[in-house]
Amino acid sequence: MQAFAKRAAFLLARTTEILATLLLITVTALNLTQVVGRYAFSIGFSWTEELMRYLMIWLMMLGSVAAIYRIEHMGVETLESMVAPRYAPLVRSALYSLGAIFCLVVLIYGWPLALRNAGQVAPASGIPMIYPYLALPVGSALLLIQIGLSWFGGWDEHRKSPAADGDVT
Repeated sequence: MQAFAKRAAFLLARTTEILATLLLITVTALNLTQVVGRYAFSIGFSWTEELMRYLMIWLMMLGSVAAIYRIEHMGVETLESMVAPRYAPLVRSALYSLGAIFCLVVLIYGWPLALRNAGQVAPASGIPMIYPYLALPVGSALLLIQIGLSWFGGWDEHRKSPAADGDVT
């Protein structure tokens, strides 16, 4: 069971990293298009800023899943370093327990919020507002899954090392 949880946590982190990377590339391309269009051709696109904002919300939620897998949340590392090394796993578990509670609250309240905004469209881009709002419940659900898988799989310190990505046993 522990090996399955480790493998599933790795696959979830890798998938969200890839999606977050693609979103970052898209946001960068949109931003570059806006800047070049504005300064080189004196034209601007009204929808790029809005779309970038919504994509960054998704990027943050997806990137957080990978950060949990790699134990790279700044606050967790800071608080862990303040206690004796033997207590660090307890601090980590307590902090991720609080994080899981927060994610559960965001999931519970975020889903109805997304559904209530399903009929609205973004003013500049015209995309349905359910897509930006879905970032909260979907991201929270993925974060909860990653926290659970990391608990069952163990909080391995080797996750901090990018060279160990292929070794998930």
